[in-house]
Amino acid sequence: MRTESQALADLGDLPLIDLASGGDLEAFDVLVARFGPRLHGYARRMLSDECAVQEVVQDSFVAAWRGLGTFRRDSSVQTWLFAICSRKITDAYRKRAPLPIGDDIDDHTAVSTLGLPYPSVSGGAFVDALEASLATLPPRQRAAWLLREVEGMAYQEIGEVLTLGAGAARGHYTRARGALRESMRSWQ
Repeated sequence: MRTESQALADLGDLPLIDLASGGDLEAFDVLVARFGPRLHGYARRMLSDECAVQEVVQDSFVAAWRGLGTFRRDSSVQTWLFAICSRKITDAYRKRAPLPIGDDIDDHTAVSTLGLPYPSVSGGAFVDALEASLATLPPRQRAAWLLREVEGMAYQEIGEVLTLGAGAARGHYTRARGALRESMRSWQ
């Protein structure tokens, strides 16, 4: 016998939005569980401070909850949530203060920003070099690359997330890819 939570988990994104719009907290919890890790990964790659990352993801879901009635269905739920998160990341950049470098800078026991286990894979020099190269990209280029390569979004979706046209999103992605190719040349 299936529980109500299992039945909710089997629903698509739009029916969950409909239920959550009606005040169903469990339906919204399913959306948080479904998209939370991906939003966290995206924010983690865009921001260097884990506290800011957690705040951005939390603020994104609060804004989504408050904005359920404004979801227009002209984009996917994924695109809508990533767009909210992208705006919250921009807000975090505006209020960001320099962070002191601590003793934990080389802590490879932490969760990898690429979703890989540090001890066995991410401690490698290639991943470190890639993450360092990503960090040097301008925010929109980094976001376009991450949304395309990690999240598998189409240029149209990336444009919606970053409030750009599909062509501009493609341009940011192309410039990011070129910059990464150049900075990672020693790995080719």
